[in-house]
Amino acid sequence: MELAIEACEGGFYIAKLSESDRSEKWLRSICQKHGLMYKANMRFYSLSHIREYFEPLLPTDVWLEHNHAYDEMIGLPSAGSIHRQPLHWYSVSSLSQKRA
Repeated sequence: MELAIEACEGGFYIAKLSESDRSEKWLRSICQKHGLMYKANMRFYSLSHIREYFEPLLPTDVWLEHNHAYDEMIGLPSAGSIHRQPLHWYSVSSLSQKRA
């Protein structure tokens, strides 16, 4: 399961789960089994809240995405690029350190 977190202007984050070959309905069902309410593009105001919220699911891949719209704002052609940085939140070593 992949968790993509988009950092947005204004100090908030949009979190979206995905699983290859699975529907959003399936994702909501899995979340519900873990006591979580999920809808696509959930809004959060801190990365720590996102981490705590999705910890019961232990997503295998977590990405922090930054959109760069500044080129277009200063009159340059839009690159439309998204920079992705992996977050190693739910690896075995990071969870054991957190619980120690």
